[in-house]
Amino acid sequence: MHLSRLQFFLLLTIFFILPIFAWKIIWISGTKTCSGTMCFMGKQQNGQFMKTYPVIKFSSTGSDTVFFNGTDELLLMPGEAVQVRFRKNEPADAKINSFTGLWLDTFIYAAVPFLFLMIVYLHKDIIPRRSEVVLGKKPFIKILN
Repeated sequence: MHLSRLQFFLLLTIFFILPIFAWKIIWISGTKTCSGTMCFMGKQQNGQFMKTYPVIKFSSTGSDTVFFNGTDELLLMPGEAVQVRFRKNEPADAKINSFTGLWLDTFIYAAVPFLFLMIVYLHKDIIPRRSEVVLGKKPFIKILN
């Protein structure tokens, strides 16, 4: 199969980044939502860096209490109500039901391979411009100038 340089990098991007987003979509599709309460701000020190995060409590069945750590540096006040998304079989695997609470880590995980692919794509000596990539023959990937 002959691919242009751009097609090859789009294929690589889909191959490496799509599973990261697919995992999150599958996780979201198997969750339930409920209301929780921000209890207090937790703190953790890693070397010289201090990390603060809200500690959220909610009830998954109505007779239990589940605590989890929210997204770092999210500004909430103690007692404030928040929407929580959790898996029914594993309520401790919960997240705050907001864009940053659900998707921030996914975008960070996807950014690493995306930046690597962009560096390889933009570097003129790795795969020269106006070259073709052949997939499926020995060698499995061959670059034609």
